[in-house]
Amino acid sequence: MKKEPLRMCVGCRERFPQKELLRLVASPEGVAIDRTGRMPGRGAYLCYRETCVSGAYKKKSLQRALRQALNESIWIEIDQAVKAANEREE
Repeated sequence: MKKEPLRMCVGCRERFPQKELLRLVASPEGVAIDRTGRMPGRGAYLCYRETCVSGAYKKKSLQRALRQALNESIWIEIDQAVKAANEREE
């Protein structure tokens, strides 16, 4: 039986199975949402709670994890992805 990898959310610092988190990748081209989980570059994870997204924004924990500054457009994409995932769950 294969163990499922756990990853830590940079917003709330809780551990979740990797498939339950939103992965973001920092590469030379910039920061992007990794929907496949296979993009090359430095990755960081956020859970799909809006409080975690806002906490990561305020504390700048996502920027520290990715070691790269984030522009407003990526935050808008993250917010839309979290809202879409939460709507699917309901």
